[in-house]
Amino acid sequence: MKSIKSFLTFLLIANLMGCASHSTMRGSVAMKISDTEAHVCLGDKEVKVGDKINAFKNVCTNDASRVSRTGNTTLCKKEKIGTGEVTSLINDHYSVVKFDSKIDFNEGTIVEKQ
Repeated sequence: MKSIKSFLTFLLIANLMGCASHSTMRGSVAMKISDTEAHVCLGDKEVKVGDKINAFKNVCTNDASRVSRTGNTTLCKKEKIGTGEVTSLINDHYSVVKFDSKIDFNEGTIVEKQ
């Protein structure tokens, strides 16, 4: 009986960890398929085929005018790099987006529905 409880506890923890790790990827490029296509972490409850998507990158700079106890403060801002369109839905977690050909994106690029 103790081993069954331990096993069920393990399954519960593993399931929760799997959900937590995916939620940190939400709204990002999970896998680059080609120079213009990617699997993104936006599922079928968030987007539909034909929806427009904005792609962003983080641009971070040191701001010497904002010094804290630990040193200069790094300021980051989200900068739009282009757009794309949802071409297919994979499941409740992922969809396929075709980006404009001029966008330089990679795994981790931030994506948001327009």
